[in-house]
Amino acid sequence: MNDDDRPVNFAVVGLGMGHGRAGICARTPGARLAAVCDLDEERGRKAAAEYDTEWIRDYDELLKRADVDVVFLLTPSGMHAEMGLAAAQAGKHVVSTKPIDIRLEAIDELIAACERAGVMCACDFDQRYEPTKRRVHRALDAGLFGPLILLEARLKWYRTDDYFVGWHGTWKYDGGGSLMNQSVHLIDLLQWYGGPIKQVHGRMGIFNHDIETEDAAVATLTFDSGALGVVVGTTTFPENRVFEIEVHGPKGAAALGTVNGEYFKLMDESATEPAGPDWEPANVIEDIVGHLRRGTPLACPGREARKSVELILAIYTSAIENRTVQLPLDKFIPPTK
Repeated sequence: MNDDDRPVNFAVVGLGMGHGRAGICARTPGARLAAVCDLDEERGRKAAAEYDTEWIRDYDELLKRADVDVVFLLTPSGMHAEMGLAAAQAGKHVVSTKPIDIRLEAIDELIAACERAGVMCACDFDQRYEPTKRRVHRALDAGLFGPLILLEARLKWYRTDDYFVGWHGTWKYDGGGSLMNQSVHLIDLLQWYGGPIKQVHGRMGIFNHDIETEDAAVATLTFDSGALGVVVGTTTFPENRVFEIEVHGPKGAAALGTVNGEYFKLMDESATEPAGPDWEPANVIEDIVGHLRRGTPLACPGREARKSVELILAIYTSAIENRTVQLPLDKFIPPTK
């Protein structure tokens, strides 16, 4: 897209969490909310009226519209790749909420389809847009922490039984529980900060909910660099209390989240942090507009989004089969009752 004056036309699909994303789209300079799509008429008409756009019930009809450039999928996780594949075949750019899908083979098919069609494939990991988290990433890339020693991703939240009525907590559509749905944001940061992971050893269980998938899980990781990693994720804590990413080496440390705020320190106070780019997006809509209009790099393209899913599925495989799992992961087979 070479004409900087032409807005990027978005269609938001799925108006549960998508209602808020539609609002961001409607408010973002350079973006236009061309349509919203949802099977529920009440939700669809409400969003259409609030954001002065059109509600379309039928997804196939949406894909026929010439005024839609980008399809933003906020549907159940297990539907992302299938719906994204249809969008790519219709010549639309594809972005999904996290995770990009729950099956590696489906993710690979989606990425390949987007590449064949010459369209964008991206995933919305909103933590990657936070300025301090970006600053830490630049410092890590520059080696200012020294050889990494330990990285931790810790989420301790609560979900009521009502939350799991429907597709949440199912292997078919949620693809997992407290790791795949809630902790995936932190797991994405963990691998973004630490780099490739060699092996994992995980444990998980169902403690406080009547669901198929886990409501508590832990894992230890070994990174290719030799650094160690820890993952803790649960929806059984009495309240949403802990959301924390921590990383350190001998020359620097960062602990970011609800527990430590934005702690970031380089031991050598004379060290010069690398400068960031002249412009960085504040959210996924700005990110996509910048990418399509000015060629700026995406915060999380499809191949990058695949990594967190592979890591989570490796943890599940380890827990189910009671063994250490080496990456890359060949295939994950969900357990059956």
